[in-house]
Amino acid sequence: MFDYTESVNSDFFYSAMMLNSDINYKTLNDLTEHNVINDYRALHNIDLLKEIVKENFDLKPETVHKVKGLIDSFSDIEKIANIYKQIASDNNIGVISCLDKHYPYNWKYLSGMPKVFYYGGNYSIVERMTLGGSVAVVGSRSPSKYAEYATDNICKALGEKGIAIVSGMAYGIDRQAHISSVNTSGGTIAVLAGGVDNIYPPKNRDIYELIRDKGVIISEMPPGQKPLRQYFPSRNRLIAGLSDCTLVMEAGSVSGTLHTASFAAGQGKEVFVLPNNIYYENAMGGLKLLEDGGNVLLNAEGVIDSVARSLMYKRMDMGCPAELYYQDQLKNDFSDQANIEALRELARVKPEVLTDENWKSIIKDSLTLRPMCADELCVLTTLPFYKVSKLLTELELNGTVCQDKGKYSLTFV
Repeated sequence: MFDYTESVNSDFFYSAMMLNSDINYKTLNDLTEHNVINDYRALHNIDLLKEIVKENFDLKPETVHKVKGLIDSFSDIEKIANIYKQIASDNNIGVISCLDKHYPYNWKYLSGMPKVFYYGGNYSIVERMTLGGSVAVVGSRSPSKYAEYATDNICKALGEKGIAIVSGMAYGIDRQAHISSVNTSGGTIAVLAGGVDNIYPPKNRDIYELIRDKGVIISEMPPGQKPLRQYFPSRNRLIAGLSDCTLVMEAGSVSGTLHTASFAAGQGKEVFVLPNNIYYENAMGGLKLLEDGGNVLLNAEGVIDSVARSLMYKRMDMGCPAELYYQDQLKNDFSDQANIEALRELARVKPEVLTDENWKSIIKDSLTLRPMCADELCVLTTLPFYKVSKLLTELELNGTVCQDKGKYSLTFV
């Protein structure tokens, strides 16, 4: 059972306040910009609220008016917050704040992410995905057998590489994505439009219980809140925000899946689309995304490559040494081909940590373009001639490359 501290009590109050008063993000921004409060938790203090109304602090008139309304409804909102807390306690639901160190890294630098959210299950999956990677998988609620098969195959492959699969626990593609990844090392994360305790759709009770047991379910909505229609687009932005890239497995021309893809693109993340029949109506939305520049989803390797790049930039942003990044890549067992872009980036910023085998992978990848002489490979790799010559000799001896008129090419043995 969770031990709800005073700060967590303020988190429940915040959720009750945002759903049951006129306080909104504009109000909070006005209060923080005028240094009236440091963070949202300060509003769980009736004396401070009265002081705000009394002193005004050069706030906007509508801000003062909304604070007055909060004072009038303060006791009612506290009662609602206590109801949330009781439901959370009864259902073993935890609370995470943007002020906590466990807040998802992927959300920290995106605007519009929740200040408070709730979870049930194994939260360590969310923490692991920061350096292990995460992929959103979305699609039709009535998918073709082809899309279901591809979802199963790709989600298992990604999950086995330690990449978490994020989806919305809807029928169809979402359901398949969760089932295929829940028992992998990456695990699965379900993001709900209603409270964590609210199973929706009801017929998905079996996978809800499976994810609560082996994965993790999260929601920005407080416990007890039913999933209203207007909450689903907001849920989709959270799915995209949690992930390093998004896979669209199948989508019609009018689909909530397209909202998730749009959020992902707006967040600067890659969107992959499973190619499909141009005469299949339920694939028109995905084909339109491809027409607009989406990446073609052919296999898991291209997705792993995208995640690897995201993880490298993430580590650099976190100030992690390149050596630490590379060690984790080895631990996750990324294949050379899937990781080649990450290897090239590492060669650029920290070449001394690469082994001879890593350099051979870069050389082999370079030779897939065309045959090259040793001097050309020196320029591409920035390695000295003696080093490139040694690596090429070893590749020749094991039959990987051959030489003709001074140029090296792959033997494809």
